[in-house]
Amino acid sequence: MNKKQPRPPRFRDTWMNQTELGRHFGISAVAVGKKLSEVGLRDLQQKEPTELAKIEGYCRFTPMKDGTPFYLWNKEKVAALFRQAGMSQLSKEEVEARATAEQLIELAEQAEETGIDKFLYFFANDLPRREYPLVDRFLRELGSDLRLGTDTTLALADDPRPPKVQNQARRDEGVD
Repeated sequence: MNKKQPRPPRFRDTWMNQTELGRHFGISAVAVGKKLSEVGLRDLQQKEPTELAKIEGYCRFTPMKDGTPFYLWNKEKVAALFRQAGMSQLSKEEVEARATAEQLIELAEQAEETGIDKFLYFFANDLPRREYPLVDRFLRELGSDLRLGTDTTLALADDPRPPKVQNQARRDEGVD
């Protein structure tokens, strides 16, 4: 009998840069760097991992193709330290919802700049309704006025009109 063996973790599931690590805590790469310093894993002046981080396996030296020194961080080990320091780690669903909110904001900015909102509305309309509340939470946290509407279109949070009316009004105002 051939039992399916569990797949060993992939490199990128274990090791990540500060940006990727920050996604799991809802913070920027810069904020991750500061937090790494606070927990004793990164020298604030030199912006390099401490000896403790290197010896204890919190980081891994992975030079860039041009030879520039670069370190990746062990997600599980660093996350455990961050949680011990009082930080809340986002669930997988929250990480995905935050990324969706960031994409919506970027698409809305592109739509405003170009006057072409097709990509924004296709993207928003493809989102399952069950994800709306969590995505809206991150839209609020990220300071956006965008909200997923009650009929699968994007709505502005402070506009009580139905989404289709909002969209027409925005076109009339030259926003779309």
